[in-house]
Amino acid sequence: MGEYPLFFSPKAVFLAKNRKPCLTMLPFEIENRRDEIRREIEKLGAELVEISFRRSGGRKALVITADKPKGITLDDCAEINRRLSQYFDDLSNESGFLSTPYYLEVNSPGLDRPLKHEVDFQRVVGQRVRVAFRNEQGAGLVCVGVVLGVEDGVLALHPMSGDKTVSIPLAWITKASREIKIGK
Repeated sequence: MGEYPLFFSPKAVFLAKNRKPCLTMLPFEIENRRDEIRREIEKLGAELVEISFRRSGGRKALVITADKPKGITLDDCAEINRRLSQYFDDLSNESGFLSTPYYLEVNSPGLDRPLKHEVDFQRVVGQRVRVAFRNEQGAGLVCVGVVLGVEDGVLALHPMSGDKTVSIPLAWITKASREIKIGK
């Protein structure tokens, strides 16, 4: 074990004595209200992609990643930030919600947004993606191809190197994102 051990948990990564940004576990107050936070974001026509809590330079930040079907703008992020700030302030006034000082950030998932759920893959039908997965034998594989569709938890891809359609159960996928090609 090295001088600064790395600890993993399902929702956290800690690097001891590291002053660079690192993810920390979501406070229970946030985790227990995830569905309410999702509904607040949905009222604005957006979807919750991810919630994380991180430290950077001694400051704590609650980071909300949101998106819209046709992409999210800076104005959309600002509006979600205002809505959630008011929502969290109201909760704090009535129940002492999240007593730890923090900064609220609302971000876009970016062009290379992680694809995790069936709806994510439906959004990119006809587009090129990179999918890392483990097959039945547990071997790690990567397939780059065009999404043909997804149904009943199975992704259909036309690989860039081959003529046969590849079917990958979503449960096998360890990481997937759009393949962004810039230039020619």
